[in-house]
Amino acid sequence: MHRSCITLAVASLLALATATAARATLIGGGGSPSGDCVLALDVDGANKPAAPKIPKSVDCVDGDSTCDADGLRNGRCEFPLRLCANSTSFDSCTSDTAYSVVVDHAVDNGIDRRFDTDFQALQSRTAALNLPTMAPDRCTLTSSITVKLRGPDSSNVMKLNRKVLRITTDGATASGPVTDVDTVKFTCRPEGDGVYLPTDLYTGTFDRISQQVFAQTCAVAGCHDSNSHTGNLILLPGSAYSNLVGVTPDNPSASMDSSLHRVTPGDPSKSFLYLKITGNLLPDYGVQMPKDKPALDPSLIEMIRLWIIGDMTNGQAPETGWVPGTDQ
Repeated sequence: MHRSCITLAVASLLALATATAARATLIGGGGSPSGDCVLALDVDGANKPAAPKIPKSVDCVDGDSTCDADGLRNGRCEFPLRLCANSTSFDSCTSDTAYSVVVDHAVDNGIDRRFDTDFQALQSRTAALNLPTMAPDRCTLTSSITVKLRGPDSSNVMKLNRKVLRITTDGATASGPVTDVDTVKFTCRPEGDGVYLPTDLYTGTFDRISQQVFAQTCAVAGCHDSNSHTGNLILLPGSAYSNLVGVTPDNPSASMDSSLHRVTPGDPSKSFLYLKITGNLLPDYGVQMPKDKPALDPSLIEMIRLWIIGDMTNGQAPETGWVPGTDQ
């Protein structure tokens, strides 16, 4: 494909020069300029490369409201965007028809390890385009791409992270059939020295476990995501707690022990989750988790142990609140 080419609408250029809040910028996103009008991307805060060059990506510091929609220093950047078919904002071409729009890594098939729920949501938004369509400037509802910083490490330091959105659109212009391939890079950088306390990132102990442990190592394609749900277990945020606490293990041998649950509040030794992550398993209890990956850091294992035990204020294995020793 040809090098990316991005054109701005006049109104967007004015906004870029004066706005202090997140603003929309219409970009071509890549591919041949002759096909950019088939699908344009309306991306808030597009800023890289900087003016006077034409931006084609978003490079954002966590909490910067000119590009991070939530405006919070919370370890993640949220990038709103819309897709617009048959854009009339480009001088390089005149669109005739948009036939189809395909967002990469938008299908949860249990195989694609780059599957992303943000891309899935964006793909679902394309239904509003009513493809194929000849209608000019028809746009989806606003969707969002969330980029979480990597980490934290043992010193509570977070690091840069990014996502790359790639969309393929088939259509036609006055010059004939075209395939428009658009790519936009969304980068989120840590604010300041990059040191984030757990209380900056999570709402409580279980939220920390869900996001720092489960979402990164367990709730992935082929394991405990919603499509694979290996062992009849889903560990996505929003599902993990009800799938764990007080639930009988799916493993046939483990299920024979009536005192053993996936998580038994107050008792790590009777919590199958804890036995699985420590490797303290009977021969027919299956393999240590996470499967085919390095063992969890001891500090994370200790956090899960403390959460299962709980405390007098929040209770045992609480869904909300901070258990002492898990907020540092």
